[in-house]
Amino acid sequence: MAKQLSLDVNPIDLREPLLTAAQAAKILSVRPSWVADAARSGHLPCVRIGKHVRFLRSDLERWVGEQRTRP
Repeated sequence: MAKQLSLDVNPIDLREPLLTAAQAAKILSVRPSWVADAARSGHLPCVRIGKHVRFLRSDLERWVGEQRTRP
């Protein structure tokens, strides 16, 4: 019996609005250019739709939590 490939991907709730770089920047209190550079380099999670780059608030919240430094 052949093994099936399983992808461990969290389902995305499409009811959650997609944010622009400017909206994501406002949430993160950084410049939109930083958001665009971080997404391009793979440092910040994003959703690519054709040539457009969008962000999910839940991804940004999770990412911020991962950035915390602990003593």
